[in-house]
Amino acid sequence: MTRIFSRAPRVLYDTLDERAVLIDAQGTELITLNALGTRVWQALDGARDDEAITGEITARFADVDPRRITDDVHGFLDELLQLGLITEVTDLAAHPHRSA
Repeated sequence: MTRIFSRAPRVLYDTLDERAVLIDAQGTELITLNALGTRVWQALDGARDDEAITGEITARFADVDPRRITDDVHGFLDELLQLGLITEVTDLAAHPHRSA
């Protein structure tokens, strides 16, 4: 089952030297992402599902085993969700980037 995520609205972020730096909604955590994490973060637009994001990352990192990328991307998305840095889109009809 595919899932769609978007960045949590109050998370601040910027990209420096091709690495995303995130500040959580409470302003208490500063998180610096690696290259893969930065690509995933940039793809979290609320329009692409996790499989589309994984496909994009796999294409960019062609020298890495696709199964490893899939595991890493899904694990990273779960971690971001647990930290409250992203939200899962559950009502596609109400979401501005998707149609039902």
